[in-house]
Amino acid sequence: MGPVPAAPTWEQVLADLELETTALQEGLRRGELLAPVTPWHPPVLPPIPAELVARAQALLDQQLRLQIQISLELDRAPAASRPRSANRPDPAPQLVDLKA
Repeated sequence: MGPVPAAPTWEQVLADLELETTALQEGLRRGELLAPVTPWHPPVLPPIPAELVARAQALLDQQLRLQIQISLELDRAPAASRPRSANRPDPAPQLVDLKA
């Protein structure tokens, strides 16, 4: 068996989330909505150290602002380019009799 990977630390988790958030912001700035974003599931970690709370809160605020920006961009996008909801089926094809 290979070595067991080390458990993530708060420093690593915050650094990874900061990189992903920055990449999404850059994509949005360039007009590229990067999708789909892989859902994030928090790893099992001990309570966050007090010295990282401000950094985590700043990251959360940054992500919330980004979420609002992406929502606004999606609202402005033409309907044809918007992603379809999984629970909304594709429209049924319409047949047109061009000889009539």
